[in-house]
Amino acid sequence: MPGIYRPRHPERTVLYRVLLHYFDKFMAEYEQRFEKEYGYFRPIIKEVVEKYLDCGNPKCGFARIRCPDCEREYLLCFSCKSRGFCPSCHAKRLEEWGEWVREKLFPDVPHRQVVFTIPKMLRLLFKYKRKLLIPDKGQVMIRYYGLYANAHRGKVRKKGLSPFALRMVEEELKSQPSKGWTAMIRKVYEVDPLLCPQCGGTMKIIAFITDYDVVDRITDHLKLTFVAEKPPPSHVFEQIALMAAETRAEYF
Repeated sequence: MPGIYRPRHPERTVLYRVLLHYFDKFMAEYEQRFEKEYGYFRPIIKEVVEKYLDCGNPKCGFARIRCPDCEREYLLCFSCKSRGFCPSCHAKRLEEWGEWVREKLFPDVPHRQVVFTIPKMLRLLFKYKRKLLIPDKGQVMIRYYGLYANAHRGKVRKKGLSPFALRMVEEELKSQPSKGWTAMIRKVYEVDPLLCPQCGGTMKIIAFITDYDVVDRITDHLKLTFVAEKPPPSHVFEQIALMAAETRAEYF
């Protein structure tokens, strides 16, 4: 039974605090201190970080959720939906992708997973070709081949090549409603965002507030804040980085 949803506070995390207070300085000094060793600063990095810094910020809009039984309500802040960077949004995207693979893509037959890693002698290339690592917006991260390839499934839709393939298409074409954000939150955090903490009833989304004037009036009235404290001193991060480098050396 999922527990009651508690609004998350990304502004309290170390990652958020470091980026909020130091990212502008990092960008200003990148060309002089890091570009020669790590390559040019890709614009996608700035875009992703700025989106993450707005994730969960009430000033960026929210959904208004109310219980029809006891009229208890709360505001659910919008997320950045970034992949591969925001810990919260990435976890939900992974869960959503896993659901799609399991329910729509994979047939009900045994599978085997094979993991390939980059040889050590080639890993240095990734250090100087940064585009091989942090992906550009819209870049394809996962490719499907053989029976699971998009091209193959498209051909099957047109011709029909086997009973097994036809069954795959029939299942894929069935109307299957998306599980949505509520199901993803239940899966990832094991809490129910629509469970009323007061009466136990089912809450409903009654409005999405995106107009900045309205957002400001509501947040000011409710005295909602989104303030990140200063991160630990720089020498603490240096110690953590050193420990991480030593740990990496042991495994790689």
